[in-house]
Amino acid sequence: MQSAQSKVTSKGQVVIPKKIRQKYGIHSSTSIRWIEKEEGILMVPDSEDPIEAARGMFSGSGILKAYLQEKKREKERENKRIGYGKKIRTR
Repeated sequence: MQSAQSKVTSKGQVVIPKKIRQKYGIHSSTSIRWIEKEEGILMVPDSEDPIEAARGMFSGSGILKAYLQEKKREKERENKRIGYGKKIRTR
């Protein structure tokens, strides 16, 4: 995750760095939601499409890789449970 810095103007305005605006599709008419959390303030661009709004949110976090590994382990457990791949004895 990269870091960027901005200053607050006397009117309480903040400039969002260009790289961040481009990455999250923030344009001049984009509405921003400010969410207070214990760790600080979360700024989230509102979007008509929630999938589009989430795009890039977990980039570089490794969450997709962890999810795919868990799905693979889940499939292996399921295959063991039903005995998939075992030889069946016949007379």
